Amino acid sequence: MKIYNTNQEIGCRILLILEIVKQTYSIERIGYYDYFSLHFNDLKKTGQSLHPSNPNHSTEIIIKRYTIENAVNFLIGKGLIKPQYSSQGIKYQNTNLGNRIVDMFDNEYTKKYQYYVKEVDKIFSKIHGTIRKTW
Repeated sequence: MKIYNTNQEIGCRILLILEIVKQTYSIERIGYYDYFSLHFNDLKKTGQSLHPSNPNHSTEIIIKRYTIENAVNFLIGKGLIKPQYSSQGIKYQNTNLGNRIVDMFDNEYTKKYQYYVKEVDKIFSKIHGTIRKTW
């Protein structure tokens, strides 16, 4: 039985990201937030990472779009997120049901992941400023 990198696991992280930022995000941006929340040391050298480092973990970012896309489709099918269509492309946000599911997450891993998502968001907000609205 596969337990790592399943649609359910990645979907839980997507729900957490979208609940924290309270904005619609593209698959690409969700992927970057997820990657840097897991490997925070890649973004801020003095920071610690949630997941242990391995020699090739940076290659995750290459396949992240595919795994995020599958998890997004899974979440849409369950009614936990919904797409928003605009001239800027497709972005996603949690549904009320998705946010209620997030409210049930209560464990140390979730708390740490939420902390890192907030830290990533602070850094990206400073770096990208106005780009944040369109990315």
